[in-house]
Formats: sequence, C-alpha cells, structure tokens
Amino acid sequence: MRRRSELCAFKFEDICQAPNRKPAVRLNFSKANQFGTEKILLISQELFNLLGKSRGVISQEGYILRSINRHGHFVDNLHPANVSTLLKGLQKDLKMDSNEQPISRHSFRVGAALDLLEQGEPLERIMLRGGWQTDSTAMKYLRSWHF
Repeated sequence: MRRRSELCAFKFEDICQAPNRKPAVRLNFSKANQFGTEKILLISQELFNLLGKSRGVISQEGYILRSINRHGHFVDNLHPANVSTLLKGLQKDLKMDSNEQPISRHSFRVGAALDLLEQGEPLERIMLRGGWQTDSTAMKYLRSWHF
C-alpha cells in the first residue's frame, strides 16, 4: 500500500526486524513524512524471503527496485514514473478485458485498501496501512474504484 516513490526508494539496507521480531522495512521519507522520521512497516515473511533471494542476485546493498538497461545490466534504481509504464505493459501483455479499469499509479494502494475493506478491516486500520492521515482521503480512494 505504498506510493511509487516510496517503493522505488527502499534499499536492501532498509530491511530489518520490527521490535516484535517480525520482518519489516524502514520507510525513511515519504510524501506524508517529509521530515524523514523513520517509520517501520511490517512485511510478510514471504516478501522478506523473496527480498533475501533478490539481495543475493542483484546486490548486497542499494535500491531494491532497479531498472535493467538495454545490455541487461542492473541500473542504480527504478524511477517512480516507470512503475506506471511497467504496470500498463503488464496489463497489455496479460490481454486483460478492455472493459476492465486500466491500471493506474494508484492501483496497488486502491486494490489493497479494497481488499482490507472486504476483509472487514476498520477504516482506521486501512488508514494506518496506507499512510493516510485523514479519513476523507482514504474514503476518496475507496469511493473512486467502481465495482
């Protein structure tokens, strides 16, 4: 449920354990946290394991999400604007029904928020997970999606 800029800013060095010993990642800066106050975000054990495998393939340090240049080499990082381009390319490759709503830069956030809502999670918990500070912003995301 993170913004593109946040996803692209995560580094392997940000992978950690939360105080409760669960896998986590440090969010050092975001649109809602412009003073750089570190925030610990819990992640699934599955994601933690996948990141560990990726760390061995890509690098021991640096950005987790990276571009690949035309020569097949990893570049320092993935620009947030490229996330939308990649998602739209995947949607096209999957030959999704033309009646389906196109993937947007907010699709992950909206989709995850809707999943939590359908699972019966209260709005406050959805707001915490998505990093929304007001219920009106969270509701805007939830209402903008047409079932």
